Amino acid sequence: MCGIAAIIDPHARAESPEQIAGREAELVAMLEPIRHRGDHECFAERWAESGLALGTNRLAIVDREHARQPQTDLHHQVWVAYNGELYGFHGVREELEELGHKFRTDSDTEVLVHAYLEWGPQLLDRLNGMFAFVLYDTRDGSFLAARDHIGIKPLYYVQQDGTYYFASEQKCLLTHAGDIHTVRPGTYLENGNERQYFSLDGHERQAPEQPVDERAAVATYRRLFDEAVRRQVDTDLPVAVTFSGGIDSAAVLCAARQFHPDVTALTIGFEGSADIEVAERYCAENGIPHIVSYLDRRQLVDVLPEIVHGAEFFEAIDAMDTCVGYFAFRLARQHGFKLALCGEGSDEVMAGYDLFKTHENPTELMRYRVHNLHRTDLQRVDRSSMMNSVETRVPFMDRYLLEFAYSAPMSLKLRDGKDKWLLREAFRGRLPDYLVDRPKIRMPDGSGLKNTLVEYAREQTGFDPEIGRQLGIDTREGAFFLHQYLAAGFPMPQQRFKRAGYDYSANGYFAFIS
Repeated sequence: MCGIAAIIDPHARAESPEQIAGREAELVAMLEPIRHRGDHECFAERWAESGLALGTNRLAIVDREHARQPQTDLHHQVWVAYNGELYGFHGVREELEELGHKFRTDSDTEVLVHAYLEWGPQLLDRLNGMFAFVLYDTRDGSFLAARDHIGIKPLYYVQQDGTYYFASEQKCLLTHAGDIHTVRPGTYLENGNERQYFSLDGHERQAPEQPVDERAAVATYRRLFDEAVRRQVDTDLPVAVTFSGGIDSAAVLCAARQFHPDVTALTIGFEGSADIEVAERYCAENGIPHIVSYLDRRQLVDVLPEIVHGAEFFEAIDAMDTCVGYFAFRLARQHGFKLALCGEGSDEVMAGYDLFKTHENPTELMRYRVHNLHRTDLQRVDRSSMMNSVETRVPFMDRYLLEFAYSAPMSLKLRDGKDKWLLREAFRGRLPDYLVDRPKIRMPDGSGLKNTLVEYAREQTGFDPEIGRQLGIDTREGAFFLHQYLAAGFPMPQQRFKRAGYDYSANGYFAFIS
């Protein structure tokens, strides 16, 4: 897991040492705002030549001693700056070794280099993981920038006067003229031309009226979930699991303990909150190491500007949820964890929100929300964990598990007024009924946060409450967070990524209303 940056000028001619040094210095300046994405001693690992600079702030997880970046092959034909983890990459490596490739490290980064040499852009069809990388081919001056199937790891770019600037976060690109573009999930840029290599909607969805073998579906889901978690805890590092006491994080925790010997549950919330009560009960009953930390209103309020800048959110709900996530991953880092797992993404693909139960087309709503995850919940997980230099993996977004769950008919997700039926049945008998059947409780309610940050935002002054009207932001708290986002230096957003509105009611935090 890392933060990356790259500068590529496809039309550059031979440059002087001074020019190359200047480009290298520009690269280091791009990496500085995301120093937190790597270990202190691995800041700005880099390589530069005429028209090119690649750099990484490396958070050492795999082959920590030898996997310095950027990585290249023995003949320096291909270089890559890489952020992420490839799950089960040893199988790809073995195939490459059989084809004659020689490796110097045990890292997944080097596998990317040799896979590109063997298969070109088609290497992406063989990958399962969370990743974003920029690769440069010295043989012909071409480049490839790619992002994982669903956008777990971020990648942005600006094109300025023919030069491409890539980075893991938008804040690295604010000093460059031109619009900041997102490399979309499941796509790659080859010499600036975008191509799609993965689509969830390319999988045939079973018609609702067609008979479904429910037992087989439950067994398949359970197997795919177990395989996803097994791959993601394949490490010699201790593993933390953020545990709210809900079915999603409980499933992750249960499976992680099955496949890794050193797993600790982390729970945060206000004292007396429902999440902490349920989480403590399950961990005590099963002898699970459990660390609990209590939220404090003053700390949440004080960290807001840092959160908006760090997480790059202007939507009120995303920024507020990130505040809570930030303290969860800060707790992980305080206790020495560099690697964590969480249950994000399940609600979107398994119709876990109340909104799905009343929506006229829950399948279409699922599609919309899943394809927006890279700009909402997955961005929240990436930023809140990386702000604390913690790598967080999301088993529900495993490529193979996601393909199956996404294509499953809605009748296996919503049934008799219950959400996530398929997931709940897959873990019935493995988890106690009080977890399997626990209703969905949104994080602000379960953690006890409720209206704390909404009320604070409404009380603030010194900004134009109409600032977000053109985007459909019509609440004072919404305008406050947009103001914070603009004050952090980000440009005015062109669109929102939340189709549903929110009702900040007296009955708790907020609820979906459309």
